[in-house]
Amino acid sequence: MEPVKLVGENLRAARTRRGLSLSEVARQAGIGKGTLSELEAGNRNPTLETLYALATVLGLPLGRLLAAEPEPRDGGALHVHRAAGPEISGRAADVELLDSVDDGRTRLEIYRLHVRAGTRYTSPAHHPRVIEQLHVHTGTLVTGPESDPRILGPGDYIRFDATVPHVYEAPDDATTATLVMRYPD
Repeated sequence: MEPVKLVGENLRAARTRRGLSLSEVARQAGIGKGTLSELEAGNRNPTLETLYALATVLGLPLGRLLAAEPEPRDGGALHVHRAAGPEISGRAADVELLDSVDDGRTRLEIYRLHVRAGTRYTSPAHHPRVIEQLHVHTGTLVTGPESDPRILGPGDYIRFDATVPHVYEAPDDATTATLVMRYPD
């Protein structure tokens, strides 16, 4: 199934499970009802910012909107080919979901992150106890809590509480990193 259709089905299913109307979810997410309807129908590509807003309203990790429910693993290896996962673009950054793992206590979502040169994105606070971990591969990344961002270069790593507004900025060159989102279940 193409990613835009899968995202649409996941949005509709999550909204329905929570007993929320299209109008209510759109209002809380700060988007138009027509936009949400088109997204649910799989007729419109969502931006990263829109999906984060919808995931927050629906009380879900972002990855639950991007992928089908994972199939049980048989203990074998998982090989993710470059550009195999759904890529979602935003004003400053693009993410590609590589994998998600849920052991019933904690959910990990692993993303390839690309922040465009000269851009900055401030992410709103996530739900309680959400932790973000980033490992920078190329470029310079300014990231962390908005009140105390850090400058990272290739090989650097950071872990921070994502329940406060936080930033992603590539002041000079485009930056690539691995982002791990850790959600309590």
